[in-house]
Amino acid sequence: MMKDKFASTMYTPTRTESEQAVNHETPFRSLGRRNAYEEVVDQIRERIFAQHLRLFDRLPTERDLAVQFGVSRVVVREAIRALELNGLLTVKKGAKGGIFVAQDYDRPISDSIVNLLAGGEASLENLFEVRALIEPFAASQAAVLGSDEDFDRLAAVLAEAELEHAKGGSIRSLNIEFHRLVIRMSRNPILSVVGETVLILLVERIKHIPSRETSEAVLGMHKKILAALRQRQPEKARVIIAKDISAVGERLARMSEQKSVTQKKNTFLYLSSTKGMPRNAADAVGE
Repeated sequence: MMKDKFASTMYTPTRTESEQAVNHETPFRSLGRRNAYEEVVDQIRERIFAQHLRLFDRLPTERDLAVQFGVSRVVVREAIRALELNGLLTVKKGAKGGIFVAQDYDRPISDSIVNLLAGGEASLENLFEVRALIEPFAASQAAVLGSDEDFDRLAAVLAEAELEHAKGGSIRSLNIEFHRLVIRMSRNPILSVVGETVLILLVERIKHIPSRETSEAVLGMHKKILAALRQRQPEKARVIIAKDISAVGERLARMSEQKSVTQKKNTFLYLSSTKGMPRNAADAVGE
């Protein structure tokens, strides 16, 4: 068995580290023999959730953590990687780098969904289905729980989107911000993590499908949603945002299909010009 406590003395950073490092009340405990990296993970996680380590706090160096825990640097590195994947830590490189406390709680969810999409087990349609489950409920809650300041923020985003649209610019990021704010107004942090993660991944999947037609229709829907929220009408807000999500999903699916057909036609036309393929073969692709 290893000793229960590494030392009674406090961790003392070097002069260059002291400007950024957290002054911990006590060092981390030396470990037993369960599974070393898991125990390191548990101790650091406990410190974070007990708020002994706060957001953006800088942890001791990898070498110093290894000494405090009484393990190798490889074990510490494995633990840090696990906590990074869980969104609790972030590792920055460079002169001002180090190991910092983070709150990227959506990262494990995001990684799981990305893997499902990459493996073909989930689709764009599935992302819209999740939105249809989350956002109507969030909108109904926002109509009840949202403050005037919340509604003013939505109005500001909507006004910015209208200005950008009038100049011919893309407003997709502003539209997503509008929906993200509505989700947050539900005052449900779990709903926010899942809903915002789906929105971010959805934007990534549809960024290649620009459409002024969609933007025009979305702006109209967003005005109606904001009006329902200001009027404290939860059912009306729920119905409108559900229609908004459904309409956008249908339009994007239609445009994506049209783009696919066009790409296939262009491919056949190119092949016909270089290899003597009959030109009417390209027309068959769109049928």
